[in-house]
Amino acid sequence: KGYPVNSNRASELGHPCLKYHVLSRTRWEEKSLHDVGLQFIFDMGNEIEEIVLKELAEAGIKVIEQQRSFQWKEYQITGHIDGDIFVNDRETAPLEIKSCSPFVFKAINTIDDLKKGKYAYLRKYPVQLNLYMLMAGKERGVFLFKDKVSGQMKEVWMDIDYEMGEETLKRAEEINKHVAAGTLPDPINEDMWCDRCPFTHICLKDHIGKEVEIDTGELATMLDRLEELKPVVKEYDEIDEQVKQIVEGREKILAGSWFVTGKYLEKKTYDIPADLKAQYERITRYWRRKVMKAA
Repeated sequence: KGYPVNSNRASELGHPCLKYHVLSRTRWEEKSLHDVGLQFIFDMGNEIEEIVLKELAEAGIKVIEQQRSFQWKEYQITGHIDGDIFVNDRETAPLEIKSCSPFVFKAINTIDDLKKGKYAYLRKYPVQLNLYMLMAGKERGVFLFKDKVSGQMKEVWMDIDYEMGEETLKRAEEINKHVAAGTLPDPINEDMWCDRCPFTHICLKDHIGKEVEIDTGELATMLDRLEELKPVVKEYDEIDEQVKQIVEGREKILAGSWFVTGKYLEKKTYDIPADLKAQYERITRYWRRKVMKAA
C-alpha cells in the first residue's frame, strides 16, 4: 500500500534522480508497488534489526535513542535512525543496522565499497548515515551488517563527509523548489537507477515520442518471459559466486549428493606497453540495447 510522502526521506536522498524524488512527493499514488517477495525481504530486515539489538544488549554494548526521529525543517528532510551506540563511556555514534546476502556481506568492507556498490540500494546507505551525522552533530557513524545466512556481523565505520552533505542538501533544495512550483525536472538516464524505477511508466510517456516502431510479433512475449526469469538468474549468480568462494583451494569435496573437484590452472598473460598497445587500437561498433517497462 502506498502512503503520502510529505518530505525528503533521508533513506532515499542518495537516489540521484530529481524527477524520482519530485514524483515521490507529488504523485506518490501513481508509484508502482513492490511485489510480495520484496516485502518479505523488508519484513525480514526489520526482524533482523531487532535480533541484532538484542545480541548487542546481551554482549553488554549499549544502544540508546533507538528509532529516534530526525527532522531538518529548512530542507524538509526527515528520517529515523536505528540507534546511537556507545564507543566509550561518554561518546556515542549513529548506528545503522543492515541485513544482507552472503555475497554482499563479503563484498562490503569500506564506505567506498558502498559508494561504488553493485546495487543501487547500497549506494544510498552512505548518504543516509551522513545526514544523520550532520543532523546529530557527530563526526563518525557506523553500519553494522549482518549476513542473513550465516548470522555473522561486521562493522563499517564512516567519517562525516561534508562534500557529500553539501551535494545532498542542494538536491533537497532542488526537490523542494520543484514541489513548490509544481514542475518536473528532467530525469537521469542511468540503467542502475532507471531499470526498476517505480515511476518508469510515467517517465517513458514523456520520452517515447511519436517516432517509435511498433512490434506486433513475439518480442513482447519473449521480454515478458525474460522479466519473469530475472529473479532466478540473480539468485543463481549470487549462489554460484558463493560456491566458487567456498570450494576454491579444496581438491575434493563431498557435499550431500554432490562431489566437487577442482585444481589450479595456469594461463599465459602478456603485459604490453601502452605505447605499443596504442598502435593496434581500433574502434569497433556494437549495438547496446536497453529494455524498460512501458506500461
